[in-house]
Amino acid sequence: MTYLILARDGTSQIVLKRDSEDAAEKKARELKEMGWFEVEVREDKAGHPVAATVTDRPSTLQ
Repeated sequence: MTYLILARDGTSQIVLKRDSEDAAEKKARELKEMGWFEVEVREDKAGHPVAATVTDRPSTLQ
């Protein structure tokens, strides 16, 4: 299963993918420590575009 990590800072938004829940939670903690906010982990549901699940703004997927 794939997990998405969604986060925002003052000017941008990112969406990262990880293959395990543990790796996703670890990255979410790291982002919070770096000052990102609205950090959340979601299961990647096939067929649902990432940008539509976050906001209308374009997103960066890594």
